[in-house]
Amino acid sequence: MNPKRKPKAKPKRKPIPITIPINEFIKKEINSLTSLTDAKPKIYETKFKGNVTEITIMLEEHDYASNIFHICEKISINPQVAIREYRYSLIPYTDGDTQYFRFDFQPQKIPARFPDSHINVDESTFGKHHLVYPGDTCLDLHKLTIQKAVNVFFNYECTHIHPALDLGETYISIVNGG
Repeated sequence: MNPKRKPKAKPKRKPIPITIPINEFIKKEINSLTSLTDAKPKIYETKFKGNVTEITIMLEEHDYASNIFHICEKISINPQVAIREYRYSLIPYTDGDTQYFRFDFQPQKIPARFPDSHINVDESTFGKHHLVYPGDTCLDLHKLTIQKAVNVFFNYECTHIHPALDLGETYISIVNGG
């Protein structure tokens, strides 16, 4: 093969490691959801070949401000405890077709030529449909969890400062901290 035509190595797309005990992590995630609504999230446990277990936490509900939020987080238990993918959305109650914003981390579903995480925003407002770290935002999306996303939702509903403004500066302490 011609060395000039050799395909570039694709970056390894890894899940987000969880550094605290899994039971404690899931409890924190669930507690953050119950601070938004009285609804109980659905929790599914799936076992795959090779002793691999995945836990999915899902909830679609109205929050205290009557916006709709949609949460889906998949956590792998074996061989490594890690967030395998997530999708956290805040949608206005008055127009369910338009998102305020959505955080996505899907390394197995998003084609390898694109970053594995991004913030979906309105292209006509922000000039792009996907904002990625570090170029378009200062929010390290590999540090995001349900608990942090819920805090971003609360902050947004109180301040109406969009996470796409000023590279997400308002939310750096929430998302990148801890």
